[in-house]
Amino acid sequence: MSGSLFFYSVLADETTDISQIEQFSLCVLYVEDQSYKIREDFLTFVPVYDVTGEGLANTVLETLSILVLDLKKMRGQGYDGAATMRGQLRGVQTSIKENLTLALYTHCSSHSLNLCLSDASNIPSIRHCMGVIKEVCRFFHMSAIRTEILKSMISDCCPEQKKKKLISLCETRWVERHDSVFFIQRHFRTNLSLSFENRRRIK
Repeated sequence: MSGSLFFYSVLADETTDISQIEQFSLCVLYVEDQSYKIREDFLTFVPVYDVTGEGLANTVLETLSILVLDLKKMRGQGYDGAATMRGQLRGVQTSIKENLTLALYTHCSSHSLNLCLSDASNIPSIRHCMGVIKEVCRFFHMSAIRTEILKSMISDCCPEQKKKKLISLCETRWVERHDSVFFIQRHFRTNLSLSFENRRRIK
């Protein structure tokens, strides 16, 4: 792949694996020569031991060199908004730009969207909606009987639906919030009728 890349951007995200080892996931974003399609390819996971901005920048550059990617062809960097990554003084993007001035930094769009959605969650109507969804999920998850009734009713009214359980809200992952909201929206009437049936059975 390295030989076919004319210009590229590097995407990196720091994480801790199950064995508590800090590591980078590295990807490259580039335009294919023939089709002119934008590609994003995973490169590798890299253990990191120096988590300062300069240390992480060195890890990125050394790994790209080992993978035979021409550093002079780097035109972009994409990271999350952590100070270590985006910092203007000692961040990864600054350290890399000192040597590769054309490698412009862009704050990861997904992380930016997550920040927007987190702020939007403070709007009263949205906050109340999320609170209701959380309570509905808890109502069913705390009772095996309610969960089984829900499964049965979803199977009857929506046999093509693979997921039969309510999806709990995840506080940090906006994609899972999206799934939970859409599940509730689709099965709202089912859940409403279930609540009446459940009351009748309990009585």
